[in-house]
Amino acid sequence: MNVNVTNSSFRKILVLCVDVDDDLGRKTGIRGPVIGKEENLKAATALAVADPTEADANAIFGAVRVYEETKREAPEAEVEIVTITGHPKTDLRADQEIIRQMDAVTERFRPDFIVLVSDGADDERVIPLLLRYCQTISVRRVIVQQSRNLEETYFLLKRYIDKLLESPGTRAIALGVPGTAIFLAALFYLLGLQRFFLVGVGLTTGILLLDRAFNIVGRVASIVNYFGRDIGAISFVVGLIGLLTTSGMIYNEATSLANRFTAYILIAKIMEDSSLMVAASMAIMFLGSFVEKVVKHEDPYERLLGALMSVLVWPALKFSGEYLLGRISLETLFFVEVFLAFAGVGFFFVTLKLKRRASLRERY
Repeated sequence: MNVNVTNSSFRKILVLCVDVDDDLGRKTGIRGPVIGKEENLKAATALAVADPTEADANAIFGAVRVYEETKREAPEAEVEIVTITGHPKTDLRADQEIIRQMDAVTERFRPDFIVLVSDGADDERVIPLLLRYCQTISVRRVIVQQSRNLEETYFLLKRYIDKLLESPGTRAIALGVPGTAIFLAALFYLLGLQRFFLVGVGLTTGILLLDRAFNIVGRVASIVNYFGRDIGAISFVVGLIGLLTTSGMIYNEATSLANRFTAYILIAKIMEDSSLMVAASMAIMFLGSFVEKVVKHEDPYERLLGALMSVLVWPALKFSGEYLLGRISLETLFFVEVFLAFAGVGFFFVTLKLKRRASLRERY
């Protein structure tokens, strides 16, 4: 916005240049606020010598020109020129530094009109900060050898990229995938396994994308938290080790017996041989969680039901395997399965009744 000051009632006009990311301080050692025409000319010259491509040097020179024009247009007004600097690291620290320097400037020169000389859209975000010192602000843009639309597009893209990298999930994809590819390329090169590079990148990228799509890590974490964080966590790890060990045993048994038996017999033997380990591992997971809930005086009956149901897995798998191997009849298997079904229903109602009794005791 531009305001004509030629015939205005403004008595104190401040021509202000803002270097938000403190290029002036970082490249020349000159600290803001820089007050006065001569001091600003010295600062702009030093910055231009330090970095001839620096747009802030052009902005300061542009501010000096605006300062001279304003003095000619409003000879009755008191005109001052100041360059203030922000901070290179974060917007918050930059804003705090700008406010500090503006407080120092306005202690000696309280403007009723500010002409903000800007080298681009990023500097103009300080206007809300300047409104606390003066309600009337005019903006003059100084853009050298670049398109205004192109510059605004650059800052828009920059803000989107900054927001993208602020999110842990999107940051993991945006930086994790290329970072993993570079790491695997170097690792496979050192190991002489370059032919597996694409496979490794594909698997890793697939895992990252699946986790992003289905929140696999979050789901696994919720499962672990379900079993507990103390005794429950220990029992969960022990049970998981048992299941993994059982899986390894099943794999070894399957590879050693694959050539000697049909798939039908092989499945039956695996069911029979692994039934106890699978049931014991699952029961350990739930028992540890049950104990933790009891110790913490929380509802343990859901975990108790899980432990009891895990115990039933053993006879269910074992007798099914024996039937497939021809060791027991179909009638025997049917009787066992019916008994296990009734036992499961019984366990459910027993734990439900215990839970209701506990809730009644807590209520009264």
